[in-house]
Amino acid sequence: MTDPVTVIIPARNEVQTIGQVVTVLSAMADVAEIVVIDNASSDATAAVARAAGARVVAEPRPGMGYAVRAGIAAATHGWVMKVDADLGRFETGLFARMTAARGPGVGLVKGAWQDPKDNMPMTRLLVKPALRLMFPGLGHLTVPNSGIYLFDRSLIAHEALIGDYAVDLDVMLRVHAAGHDVVEVDIGRIVHDSRDVGHYNRMAEEILRFFLSRQAARITEEIVVLSETAEKVIRHALGVLVTKSSAGGRVTVYLGETTAPEAGILREVLAPYPTARVRPLGEANDFAPHGNATGRIVLSAPALTARARVLGVAGEGQSVDLLAMPPEGGGGLAPDIAFDIGPARAIKAAALARLSGKGQADCGRTEVFQSLIP
Repeated sequence: MTDPVTVIIPARNEVQTIGQVVTVLSAMADVAEIVVIDNASSDATAAVARAAGARVVAEPRPGMGYAVRAGIAAATHGWVMKVDADLGRFETGLFARMTAARGPGVGLVKGAWQDPKDNMPMTRLLVKPALRLMFPGLGHLTVPNSGIYLFDRSLIAHEALIGDYAVDLDVMLRVHAAGHDVVEVDIGRIVHDSRDVGHYNRMAEEILRFFLSRQAARITEEIVVLSETAEKVIRHALGVLVTKSSAGGRVTVYLGETTAPEAGILREVLAPYPTARVRPLGEANDFAPHGNATGRIVLSAPALTARARVLGVAGEGQSVDLLAMPPEGGGGLAPDIAFDIGPARAIKAAALARLSGKGQADCGRTEVFQSLIP
């Protein structure tokens, strides 16, 4: 038997279809539970879903992303299938192709479907062109923004998912940036509710904003840190690490002192992000970029610059930035690169307060580094 699946169904005023969707999916092999997320409905969606056998959780904040986050958090199984609530006709036998497509290295399975009433303008005119230009590793997908997919939730920081319609793309990009395969299977013909032009206009703006933010975050570019101590990392690079890993990018920190209290603080701060890891410095020689990585940023303590250069030349065909963290006391650094850590500022300030043992510390909005010649 394959790993059991939790099906999550975000639903807002879907009383006409939710009962049928729950009933049909309940008979599907490998489905161990169905969670319907009542996303601020004003009708009897929750009652009908519950009567059909689903577990219902409430998410009062309107927004597909908020509903998906609530559903993933409520799931009791590692593999989660997200399904739309407005399906008019579908075959669970074809849905089973998604669970069958799981295998070594696969983190997400997209369900590719056809709807005779939907010529997929969002896919054709926005999503596929954007992926080919910004994330070409996903350019092979025919229906990349399908709202029907199966994924391993342990691979991503689902609490950080975006709150709007772009959430399905956010899940996919996070799995890809974490170094896992995204595959696609045909699940046949599915009929959805008709959408008006205004609906597509709103979706297009949210999706484009999302793509631009993830491109700016360079989520497929890994960060590698070399440091003798965790304290140096916390003081000079923690904001960059949290910003990257909270967006879905992969981060690896190599420390000379792995048992010091400061190392424990660093691990706790990075623990919510499955793409972040802390390793002994001696393992840095074994570093290898994952298959979906397009490049990396190497942040190094001054004393470890020579080792950083070795990491900088490894991996053909990838862009590499070698950057030095400030030395003790801050002297001798000629910073020429600054990273905005605004979203991670509060997290870094709390970690600095733990280092000092005093009240809430303050930190700037940027972290600065000096570029090194490869």
